[in-house]
Amino acid sequence: MGLFERKFRVGRIILGFFVLSVFLLLADNVSAERGASFAFNNGYRADDLDWNIAGDSTGNNPNILSELSWNDLKIYQAKADGRVILDWFYLRGSIGYGWILDGENQDSDYGADNRALEWSRSNNSADNGNVMDASVGMGYPFEPGPGWLRMTPLLGYSFHEQNLTMTNGEQTLSDSSISIPLFGISPSPVGPISGLNSTYESNWKGPWAGIDLSIEASRSLNLFGSFEYHWANYEAEANWNLRTDFAHPKSFEHIANGKGIVVSGGGTYAIDKHWLISANVDYQKWSTDAGTDHTFFASSATSITRLNEVNWSSFAALLGIVYRL
Repeated sequence: MGLFERKFRVGRIILGFFVLSVFLLLADNVSAERGASFAFNNGYRADDLDWNIAGDSTGNNPNILSELSWNDLKIYQAKADGRVILDWFYLRGSIGYGWILDGENQDSDYGADNRALEWSRSNNSADNGNVMDASVGMGYPFEPGPGWLRMTPLLGYSFHEQNLTMTNGEQTLSDSSISIPLFGISPSPVGPISGLNSTYESNWKGPWAGIDLSIEASRSLNLFGSFEYHWANYEAEANWNLRTDFAHPKSFEHIANGKGIVVSGGGTYAIDKHWLISANVDYQKWSTDAGTDHTFFASSATSITRLNEVNWSSFAALLGIVYRL
């Protein structure tokens, strides 16, 4: 699936959420404690993503042949949220976009199992690219006890995307005495890697189940939290621009099944009847089972090996403003 098609699908999810929001508000007599709210948040986000592949489709020769990691990605994120709360129905949706401002990448290759006989390593910049998240969920709200606590079990669907880069390359380890006998290739010499501009575009999409909690601490202060468990299909495409033996712009693809948790917490403080200020933190942790790495060569040949795993974690701290109808 191309980048345009993926973002078009996300747009349809968010458009559907807002259309349903308007329908519900028009169709129901909403009390003062219920209604719709729309929020805009922005702030700092930090991500890490890594993956590794084996030498063959059985997971051997060696069990880790190549490993890539993007670490300490510093991101400015903007996020829009919407909620509709009725006596019998609860709906929320969000979409966020982030610009990667800084980060590091490492690319290592090994000649033996368990990351032994490392024969190539490059350390590169990852100070470009972007991330995107979209989610929609719905459930039935209920208030156990005196009414200051609201709990809402939810079912939903989400889409998450990371578009990562590798530039300003520096070869920091090069050992032909290992690579030539084993693979018949020689790594780049130690020093700057001219012209590096490779990309790795990944996405996670699928259903989730979770729960939202809301605590009315005072007339003005409301605290909230949420937990989600996700089942995901993971897909990624890469363009390794300096590999002349690889096809371009699609050098290889990754496919796997994954899972993730998303935890959020924060609060809002009412300035007046309609306007509130908000602060919240979001944490995500995702991983995949073993999948496939499908490589495409310039000669039109292809090869398949085992994608051992993909791991992604994200933390965001956001401030914003909320408009409540």
